[in-house]
Amino acid sequence: MDLKKLHQAEGKIGQRLRQTRLERSLTQEELAGTKQAVIQKIENGHSKRPRVLDGLAVALGVNPAWLQWGEPFAAVQVNSRPLPPER
Repeated sequence: MDLKKLHQAEGKIGQRLRQTRLERSLTQEELAGTKQAVIQKIENGHSKRPRVLDGLAVALGVNPAWLQWGEPFAAVQVNSRPLPPER
């Protein structure tokens, strides 16, 4: 994969997050193992490399690499488990 395609895929993290969240009938608040505003920023494209990505991917049952980078990394799916409460 060339860097241009990789860069374009990166810009769609919010779309993948929103689509997957809605497919699972979750609100931002229900998904959030973090603040709802963090989910909103990711979905609106204001956070390109969120620190909470791994936890969100686990909660949604998707590969974190797919959530971050897109289709080339879609092969692996993980089991979903709830996020721990924020401290």
